[in-house]
Amino acid sequence: MATKTPTPNRRPADDTSLLQPHGWLQKILVWIVSETTPKCRDVVRILSKQTDHELSLITRWKLQLHFVACCWCERYMKQLHYLRETARHFPQHIGEVQGPALSPEARFRLKQVLNNP
Repeated sequence: MATKTPTPNRRPADDTSLLQPHGWLQKILVWIVSETTPKCRDVVRILSKQTDHELSLITRWKLQLHFVACCWCERYMKQLHYLRETARHFPQHIGEVQGPALSPEARFRLKQVLNNP
């Protein structure tokens, strides 16, 4: 049975990357960027580390260069920034958050289901 080679993720319609691999020159530039910057899986790790400490200037430059060609990592960075910003404001209003309470019967049924797998 022949194995199918995976196809790369297609770019979204709202892709904001400066480099679009359409022509031969842009494909070469995207290749150069991909070879000189961290891989996407490393970018995810670096962006997560950024919450704990400041990144070096060179690492920040490499990330910015990576974002020039990779819209997916740039989106991930924006999502992380949004989550961090939202989380900063949440503890101030924790007492105001109230959700619907479970009835005693619903709690009892839930405990039974969880205790009897």
